[in-house]
Amino acid sequence: MKFVLLVVLTALFSSQSFAQAQSGWRAESFTLNSKILKQNKLDLNLQREVWVWLPPGYDSSNKRYPVIHYIHNYGWSAQQMHEVDSIGETFGRALERNQTNEFIFVVGDYRATHTPGTFCGNNKVVGHWWDHVKEELVPAIDKRYRTLAKPSSRGVSGDSIGGYCAIRLAMERPGVFSSVYAIHPVGTTISGDRLLRSLPNWRIMNEAKSYDALSEMEGYTPVFLLMAQSHVPNLSKPPFYADFMMDIVNGELAVNPNSVTRLSDNFPLINRVRHSVDELKSLRGFMFDWGRYDPNFGHINSNQRFTRELAEYDIPHFAEEHGGTEWSDTWIPFGRVEDRMLPFFRRFLEAE
Repeated sequence: MKFVLLVVLTALFSSQSFAQAQSGWRAESFTLNSKILKQNKLDLNLQREVWVWLPPGYDSSNKRYPVIHYIHNYGWSAQQMHEVDSIGETFGRALERNQTNEFIFVVGDYRATHTPGTFCGNNKVVGHWWDHVKEELVPAIDKRYRTLAKPSSRGVSGDSIGGYCAIRLAMERPGVFSSVYAIHPVGTTISGDRLLRSLPNWRIMNEAKSYDALSEMEGYTPVFLLMAQSHVPNLSKPPFYADFMMDIVNGELAVNPNSVTRLSDNFPLINRVRHSVDELKSLRGFMFDWGRYDPNFGHINSNQRFTRELAEYDIPHFAEEHGGTEWSDTWIPFGRVEDRMLPFFRRFLEAE
């Protein structure tokens, strides 16, 4: 009986402790008026909605905290992430289990207007996203909250295309973030188990006169539109202002070699490594993972190739293949965020 009572009391105490830790995480939002994103061809809303999670001790202390910036996947938003109850629960449980120190969690706004999002390009078509993060979002957070406003205390993460963007930011804007954790990044290479040009409906993309035609796009077609706008822009080619891998020539689809080459040079992370060796080596911590059972085997193969490319250049990093799908093991109890991402940042981000 004493043993049973002890077990019951322990369970109640643990449950209350978890509940207190979870309820202590407070989420709030603010609007960031972007001037940098004003130059674009996508009619971007310059009022960007930013969501921030503050740790339990924030309101009752004068401490300063490390910051984790998170880039949501295309097709999502910061508001949708706020509606995911498991985020606060994950942080609370990780803090209770000593998997993490207290930190500030920031989800910026990476939505587009006519499409599900962008592939975090930096040009006059999709907007200058890398500059927006470096020159507007990060300074706004450091000004508004009690952060440890230095790269060694600032990390970036994201999932899928958000994971791609996190790594790309470290490559293109070094000195902003010192640590990167990408969850199942896609776009690490562009060669998988199928020819890329065999995936989208190029005829619809070439013949469309406006974004209204996007309602007919399914599967990979909108993905390749976003990819082209972000990394093969063409200001003289409305309505989408991008070059495609295939054009219509004399009524028939034909490969555009120049566009294929530009996309291969500019988009996949594996082909950007050689341009960013010093930037990646300067990171305090670099890790990415991927699910072994992603139904798109190209994503699995691409991440395996990406880690080998990093090793060829002797770039320190951690790469892990786990027994899940592309999203199944992320924001769940004892999942990738709780047991991998947060301990990673605890190790590599400087706390007060």
